[in-house]
Amino acid sequence: MAYFNFYARVYSAFGKIKESLAAIFHFRPSFIYIAAVLLEQLLAWFQAWFIYHNLSGDILVLHYNVDFGIDLVGDPVRIYFFPAISLAIFLLNFIILAIFHKDKNFKILAHYLLGIAALFGLFLSIALLSVYLINFR
Repeated sequence: MAYFNFYARVYSAFGKIKESLAAIFHFRPSFIYIAAVLLEQLLAWFQAWFIYHNLSGDILVLHYNVDFGIDLVGDPVRIYFFPAISLAIFLLNFIILAIFHKDKNFKILAHYLLGIAALFGLFLSIALLSVYLINFR
């Protein structure tokens, strides 16, 4: 009997996930935001890979401050933390949006959460460009 109860709960959970994903993807602006975030993620991972593979030394300057100069130096592998954090923020926002898919303010929430994830991805690409310029120019 416990097996059938577990199966019913899993089936119900998959139904709720399907319903929330359908609500998100049927709202046209969220589909556009998600496509933009995915393109930004591809660009960010490519930028991180390019910086990592073109680095000649074993130290990478990760941050430069105009007032103080270089203030963050680290292992070249740490360049991959930048796109990973962006991906985590997108997934967190997407999960929050999926949880609140039945809310009456779903459309506004979708604009806020997915727009913030897209904006963060844009700023991340600019930050990776500045890391490239600091290390190679």
